[in-house]
Amino acid sequence: MNGSFFDDLIHWIDTHIENRLNLDMVADRAGYSKWHLQRMFKEHTGHALGEYIRTKKLEKSACRLTHSDEPILTVAISMGFDSQQSFNRSFKRQYGMAPGTWRRNASPSQTMH
Repeated sequence: MNGSFFDDLIHWIDTHIENRLNLDMVADRAGYSKWHLQRMFKEHTGHALGEYIRTKKLEKSACRLTHSDEPILTVAISMGFDSQQSFNRSFKRQYGMAPGTWRRNASPSQTMH
């Protein structure tokens, strides 16, 4: 397994992050079982695949909260979170504040695109 496989996979994840992306979909795309792919991904990148996907989803969510007036629930559901509560928990774990607080305090230069 070479680096370009993971580069291509990471690029695919990053460009499809606004879909309801999950481990099964990524494993199907990669052509491996999700268990094998998760092990290989962690060995190659040092990050758990699920954590990588969640981090990218939260980064994109933070950007959308900063640059739009979409309701928080709309952002949460469209990014594949099951509920606003699970989105709020994950967001707060990553950014140290709730999504609503982030939106009120964020300046456009604060987020990644």
